Amino acid sequence: MIESYHIYFKGEILFKNLSKDDFNFVWGKLYTSYINALDEELTYEIISESNIKEPTFNLEPSY
Repeated sequence: MIESYHIYFKGEILFKNLSKDDFNFVWGKLYTSYINALDEELTYEIISESNIKEPTFNLEPSY
């Protein structure tokens, strides 16, 4: 299973589709450098095949 990582600051994406190695390097630099200043504004998300959902379409007519 392929995973990629996104890093966000205040909900805006800073880094997208990082490999695990790249994520560990970047996160380590960002998190240890700015932990006190950024508090909880610096977040990340792991994207994998298991949490990607296919779009659904409503085929029923809406009246």
